[in-house]
Amino acid sequence: MLLRLPRWLCPRRSHCVRVSTAPPDVLLQSTAVLRHFGARVLRCDVEDGTLEARLAAGARLTLSAVEEAAGSRVTLETEGPDWHGVARTLASELARGGGP
Repeated sequence: MLLRLPRWLCPRRSHCVRVSTAPPDVLLQSTAVLRHFGARVLRCDVEDGTLEARLAAGARLTLSAVEEAAGSRVTLETEGPDWHGVARTLASELARGGGP
């Protein structure tokens, strides 16, 4: 029971954002924003359009970018505590097209 408690307190959260850039550009921009917040990028696969990172608070962030007609659809999932709101900030930075 105690091993399940942290997952119960910090459930998996998901954000979906539509952007006007291609998936490789989304991954590059996401890497820059995540490093700015002290996250460690564990895996970045340009061919699949996926990225995994470990946030400073210990949460695992998974990003998936899928090409669409007018840009990309980006899905951000966090598993664990995201006390600094990195996923929310990353979603807003991608939506407005800016960097750190």
